[in-house]
Amino acid sequence: MPSVLNIPKKLLRATTGNAVLEIERPSGKNSTFACQFNPDELHISSQAKMNTINRKRKDKQIVQYMGGNSSVLDLRLFFDTSTSYEIKSGSDAKPVKEKAEDVSVYTGTILSLVKMEDKVSRPPVVTFRWGSLIFSGFVDNVDVKYTMFEAGGVPVRAEVSFKITSSDVLEVQSKANQADNVSNQTKCVTITVDDNIWNVAAKECGDASAWREVAKENKIMNPMEVKAGAQLKVPPKKKSSKRRRNSGKSRASGRRYR
Repeated sequence: MPSVLNIPKKLLRATTGNAVLEIERPSGKNSTFACQFNPDELHISSQAKMNTINRKRKDKQIVQYMGGNSSVLDLRLFFDTSTSYEIKSGSDAKPVKEKAEDVSVYTGTILSLVKMEDKVSRPPVVTFRWGSLIFSGFVDNVDVKYTMFEAGGVPVRAEVSFKITSSDVLEVQSKANQADNVSNQTKCVTITVDDNIWNVAAKECGDASAWREVAKENKIMNPMEVKAGAQLKVPPKKKSSKRRRNSGKSRASGRRYR
């Protein structure tokens, strides 16, 4: 690909104001991808999650707001590497076409945005910037369509359609943190015919004597009245505090007695 200094002005596309993709990779290798051509249209969709409840003898339902869904930016980008020129020096300088570049150098970057890096829990976060529009999220559903080829099958023109879904970044925790969080969560256990509160305490807490904590958590006055099918909340395990043991050596052990 020749330098922009070697491209005639009539063929040089202004880069000021071009849309860009800011790529924030989990590994820290961030980069900015300048779109070769600005998109001709953008489509942003956002939807609220609602729950409807029917009422007896009523024409209208009760609508309950359950939260918002992620917004989605749908866009299409064009790439063309078939018109690559340079100017030969001399009094009769004319633009001469170079060997066209494989357009996959651009489309490959977009395709990589849906892949997770080695030993990393997520794909990169992508921010689309163009004018006043700033949209961040994860890329999904990439579709590449090659529309022009050079002799030998080298693709030189392509259309890339993809979506960016806005979302909060949730990093996968280490196994130690996961185990700690699981142990700090309150569980819900269903009592079977062969179960009782003592068995539940032994299985979930590792100690049958912890039935008192289970009973307290569920406000049970008489553990014998817990029937099959009942759901019990099991409180998180308490971390055993290790007491410091005295080494048995007296501070005065180093003293000499007469």
